[in-house]
Amino acid sequence: MRRLRRYYQAFFLVLFAAAFALASQGGLKGYPVTVFLDSSALNAVGTLLSAHNIAYTMWIGLLILALTPFLGRFFCGWICPLGTLFHLASRWLRPRKAAERIRQNLHSRTQAVKYLILFVLLLAAAFGLLQVGVFDPIALLTRTSAALVSPGMRAGWMMIAIFAVLLLLNAWRPRFWCRHVCPLGALLGVAARAMPGGVVRDRGKCTDCGLCNRDCIGACSPNTRTRMAECFVCWNCIEDCPEKALRWEWMPKEEELARELGVSRRAFFGATLGGAATVVALKSQAVAGYPERIRPPGALAEPDFLDRCLKCGECMKICPTGVLRPALAEAGIAGLWTPVMDMERGYCEYNCVLCAQVCPSGAIRRMSIAEKSGTETGVPVKVGTAFLDRSRCLPWSFGRNCMVCEEVCPVSPKAIHRTPQAVEIEGRMVELYLPQVDVERCTGCGLCQHECPVNDLAAIRVTAAGESRTPGGSFFLR
Repeated sequence: MRRLRRYYQAFFLVLFAAAFALASQGGLKGYPVTVFLDSSALNAVGTLLSAHNIAYTMWIGLLILALTPFLGRFFCGWICPLGTLFHLASRWLRPRKAAERIRQNLHSRTQAVKYLILFVLLLAAAFGLLQVGVFDPIALLTRTSAALVSPGMRAGWMMIAIFAVLLLLNAWRPRFWCRHVCPLGALLGVAARAMPGGVVRDRGKCTDCGLCNRDCIGACSPNTRTRMAECFVCWNCIEDCPEKALRWEWMPKEEELARELGVSRRAFFGATLGGAATVVALKSQAVAGYPERIRPPGALAEPDFLDRCLKCGECMKICPTGVLRPALAEAGIAGLWTPVMDMERGYCEYNCVLCAQVCPSGAIRRMSIAEKSGTETGVPVKVGTAFLDRSRCLPWSFGRNCMVCEEVCPVSPKAIHRTPQAVEIEGRMVELYLPQVDVERCTGCGLCQHECPVNDLAAIRVTAAGESRTPGGSFFLR
């Protein structure tokens, strides 16, 4: 069973890497590149509580949650790619002496922290504040992987540093994240308490040597009464026992297994107060009022977008021009790590809807290229509007002809046109071509801003004004 589990872990880790590589290069071709994000029960439950419905693919996560009471935390021990990486790190960093390894794998009261984190996240989601993606293991691994392959990603160093710390913590406690922090593991652990079977100990054969704890992944105390909420069904303890005193048994006596979570009433009450205070503080933030927050095409209206976005980074990873980056201050605390468009780094490709195709939660609705460009409906999808800064524009302020913005505008008919005007410069008449923006045709793709030759601050810049997801889509004052 141990060898079989390792094969499964290796298979799913390679599968995650393959899906990541396909999405990173835009090679969707119908492949389910978001299958791991869809398999997270935490993402599914959180989105269901926040948005009151989920994308059809996220039923995979609910299926895994439904199987957990019968199979235990098989996802944590056999499938989760992040758990596999932490498992490998634990093996590489573990001490050589068996006695020290046994001590590391004894159950700790701090393992209950993950249940408190889970409760706070679900409480926040129930009040429309979705933050499960910040702690979800699949989203965490996806964000970190995207930061590794995209050196220019904003705050990517922070994601890599956090992941590096989590790797090193495995030297102190094997699979530290899985045991102490992971809310997905906590959710599956709550479901695993109802499992009708588990590892039981034959007290007549047991010599209390403690070797069953030497390689216990979840620190679930097989040497006394197996804690079902912590057991990863890894089978290590059964194979490590020299006396064959451990066995898997269906429907054992209730006193032979431990089903409690180890969360005290005081801790539960404190988590409730802390979670409620956090929800009130973050929900009091105004959703509007962030002019630099430009969302991807197809993004839902801001409140609905925040109710669904998992901060997983899939859209940023697949964007061919790199225009999407994680938000820091420009989307408020509730919008931390959500995708925003930075036209200085890239632009929204006119014939591209990849970000909508990979969004696992429906925060970016799926659409065709024809719908995005408006050839299907007659109304293009706008992410914002370009505005000309005449004080920095070469023709308007410096008397030098420059029509780069018009030349690169992908809209047909073009959203930027030129108006000829004769002006006197140094005693001679010169015909200048002054650029003008047709705000009705402009889709806010940002190609004009990205290609503007003016150094430092582009002379034409895109804001979220007029975006399609705003009721009425008006760029005028309301």
